Amino acid sequence: MKKYEGLFIFPPETSGEGHKDPASEVAKWIEKFQGKVVQKTDLGKKQLGHMIRKYKEGRTLVVEFEMDPSRTQDFRKELELQENLLKYMVSVAVKKPSLPPVTAASSVPPKA
Repeated sequence: MKKYEGLFIFPPETSGEGHKDPASEVAKWIEKFQGKVVQKTDLGKKQLGHMIRKYKEGRTLVVEFEMDPSRTQDFRKELELQENLLKYMVSVAVKKPSLPPVTAASSVPPKA
């Protein structure tokens, strides 16, 4: 299983009555391809840089998930077929480098 990070943009009115929760929709799509959701972050409504399908803003969701690399192409094809998804981007999650802790003595410059 490889770790991925996905950014999903939905129309702004996707929350409320009559609409499915975008976070649960994305989780359902990932699980359909034997993936596992690690973390979901809802960034709320954001102004878009340009209009997408007549929308000036969209509801943005960031999802970290694990999936077998052989299934990602089919997963992307599934995303293309979703009518309520304005845009998406899936990328390989990058490991964040861990820096050594800074001690108080090393952070003070020596006096000349």
